[in-house]
Amino acid sequence: MKISVISPDRRQGGTTISIMLAIALAQTQNYTTCLTYTGNNNSSISGALGIKPSEDKTRSITQVIKLLEANAISGDEILDYCIQVPGVPNLQMIDTASDSISDEENAKLLKFAISNLSHQIVITDVTTEIYEEITDIIIENSDLIVMVITQSREIKEKLRHWEAAKIMAKLNKKGLVFIVNQYDPYVEAFRDTSKNMKLKHARCAKISYNPFIKRTSNIGKLQTILPYILEKDPRVMELNNDLKECLTVVLANLGKRMVWTS
Repeated sequence: MKISVISPDRRQGGTTISIMLAIALAQTQNYTTCLTYTGNNNSSISGALGIKPSEDKTRSITQVIKLLEANAISGDEILDYCIQVPGVPNLQMIDTASDSISDEENAKLLKFAISNLSHQIVITDVTTEIYEEITDIIIENSDLIVMVITQSREIKEKLRHWEAAKIMAKLNKKGLVFIVNQYDPYVEAFRDTSKNMKLKHARCAKISYNPFIKRTSNIGKLQTILPYILEKDPRVMELNNDLKECLTVVLANLGKRMVWTS
């Protein structure tokens, strides 16, 4: 199952949501999960998870590119280049960014990886623009699109622009759900947010604003927040139901049932 996470504008928290979905699916649903991303910069994902660049990364990536060009690498060999996320047994990421390769080579490597990863869930954090070729390719090969938005007037206007440009129609054909990130009830009620943005409420979920998300992300330990969420720690208690709803919406639209024991 391939999930793409996109945002209509920058700084909506798409990377954070990609990571939290991946962690939750790996830990609570026991799916083998892999994180990928578009573009040639992975500092956000690796930084939030505390993954340090390996010493031979440049050599390994350029080697894969050369093998791809020579048709000398099989699909299952891409697993050798996956990186284990610390503290999350079922979760890996594949690092396709490097200063030593071009954007075209990066896109080629990502397409090959996504086509051949054997994980049950592959989540791609789409950081490239909607009109870029690699974005189009990733969307076309997705089983579900998760759009991350916030409660802002600018996002409402951007969604209208995407509607007029037929982008929303294209995304809806692939299956589209929404996660309102950094949700704040003082801005407006959740149902009012979906109504004002003309979204089907049943296809929406939220992640409430919580400083511990940013705190753990800033210190490279975002994955450590999940046990506290599942144990309903008072500091992150509202995130328990939020994350449950996110997984319910995502898995229901993938035709899967969710198990939630907390």
